[in-house]
Amino acid sequence: MSPSLRVFSALSLASLLSACSVNGSYPDATEPDAAKLRFISNTQNSTLDLFDAQHCAGRTTGMLNNFMMADTRRRADMSVPPPAKTRGLLEVKLPAGQPLFVRLNTNGGSYVCAKAFNFTPEAGKEYEVTFDVDGSNCITTFRRLSRFNGKDARTPLPMFETPLLACAGSTPMFPRQLPETAQRTALINTIVDTNVQLFKMMNPDTPAEAPTTAKALEEQIAKRKVAMGSFTLPQDYWAQYRQNYALLNEEAAAQQTRTLGFYKEVYRFRLTLIEDAVLQQWLNPTDLATRERVKANDKMMTTYYTNTRTSVMIEVLNHHMERMSQLDQRFDVCAHYDKCWHL
Repeated sequence: MSPSLRVFSALSLASLLSACSVNGSYPDATEPDAAKLRFISNTQNSTLDLFDAQHCAGRTTGMLNNFMMADTRRRADMSVPPPAKTRGLLEVKLPAGQPLFVRLNTNGGSYVCAKAFNFTPEAGKEYEVTFDVDGSNCITTFRRLSRFNGKDARTPLPMFETPLLACAGSTPMFPRQLPETAQRTALINTIVDTNVQLFKMMNPDTPAEAPTTAKALEEQIAKRKVAMGSFTLPQDYWAQYRQNYALLNEEAAAQQTRTLGFYKEVYRFRLTLIEDAVLQQWLNPTDLATRERVKANDKMMTTYYTNTRTSVMIEVLNHHMERMSQLDQRFDVCAHYDKCWHL
């Protein structure tokens, strides 16, 4: 967890307790197409805070699992119920299409833990984010909720964290970048390029295997046709079916490139916050303080890469599911075959 998130985790808890703000400061969206978000926490002293370009100080949604105050009872009449074993939860309504920076916090007796990610709600959709702690590890899951044929479905979603540039310089959590100069830009470019090369050498990423081969795909299609029985689809459907799997293979092959793109963007941004004297010795630190800063940054960026790689994988699978769902919807497959693709 970054130092800024650690500080704001403690501040968020303190502000909620001091104001006895059971329901927080975030007002539910009132638009008829508002999205809905459920926050589930299975650990103590948990909060969900929402930031956007107009609210850089963030807005709180209430407290969960604190022995000094009752849980917030915020609910949004969501269609999919929470899991049976849920310690605490709250629900809010979000304006559709508005980018948000979401921050989760938990503050226990021996730990402080936080998670942040960017998220743009879609109109009328329902979402669920769950926060757990396993030993010293924070575990966060983010899902889109839906119902199909009377059954609840939870689809994993990626959690990408990128800088909220609109809020740069507004609070300690969103620090201001130092003025750009030709010398700083050249130095930062060198540091990023060198770091990426070293990172790739120390963390070799074996080429991703194609999710499916041509032979396996044809076998899958043959089985699907048999399972559909008398319901037959035109060749245009199967041509697009094959094309969708070709696109899946292409996106899967590009996962490392996309992950490194996020990695370089965030690494570069973090360097723009660092003073010239430290940047100049970043690749070969000559004092203990700088060595510790470089070490801490490298550790944080390694964790960032791991988390982002997982999110990219989820994103690739979701793109495939969206394409397949749109295909089956276009040919009205779900009306004839209960194992159709759907979201």
